[in-house]
Amino acid sequence: MARVNFGRTPTVRGYNPLANTLKPGHVIQLRGEFYLVDAVEGLTFDIVCTANGNTSGTEISAGYDSGYFQDADLEPYRNHLYCLVPSLPGQPKFIARDGTFDGVGFPNDETNVTLSAALRSIGGASRTMVGLISPRLYLKPPAGVPRWHADESPENDKTGFLDCTVSPHEDPNPNFAIWIESGENQLPQFRLVNTTGEVIFNPVVHLQGFKCRLKHMSKGDVEAARRANGGKFVYKVIKPQGLPHAGSMAADYDPTL
Repeated sequence: MARVNFGRTPTVRGYNPLANTLKPGHVIQLRGEFYLVDAVEGLTFDIVCTANGNTSGTEISAGYDSGYFQDADLEPYRNHLYCLVPSLPGQPKFIARDGTFDGVGFPNDETNVTLSAALRSIGGASRTMVGLISPRLYLKPPAGVPRWHADESPENDKTGFLDCTVSPHEDPNPNFAIWIESGENQLPQFRLVNTTGEVIFNPVVHLQGFKCRLKHMSKGDVEAARRANGGKFVYKVIKPQGLPHAGSMAADYDPTL
């Protein structure tokens, strides 16, 4: 059975998605070090994933599984940091004439009517759109680190995925933003799986967000900023690797529990 979003894709989340955007003058803590945000600008990036690889072709068939892959063009400069929100476009799902909707795709209109005593085919059939479908996206940002999974199921396909309902192309969900640091080992891994039962004609993962240039702050810089702010030092903590999960070396552990 096809997996269909029967509801209307939400377009208003009730809060400002730019609220968490870094701005020049902000301070962040990244891997135990402090950095001053020097400049910020928007960023968009498309990942195309097809049966011909992740850079060519136009569609993926039902049951397609790309496996995990990387795109080297997503590596930022040494003093840059990316924050990107993944989203997926929805493909219209139409109901068949007999009321079923498995494998319908985009049906041809073959309605016949009589015009001037002759049989003619015209485009007059009515099709009912019942929702949107998309492949599932699984991400490991950075490479080898599963994200958004249940703690005890870091490699289970029933958890940790995005689709056009969770993060639609027209309204990317900032709860699933990823941070990309410099270095090949920090590149995210993508995996696209088609569970819809239909051919997907636009197998694209859209990434949008911003990039910023960072300036490392020494202990002296931190103290100077604290004094200039009346003894306060405000900063944002960024953890690109996310929360630890079961089986990882960074998993939460307390010997007293």
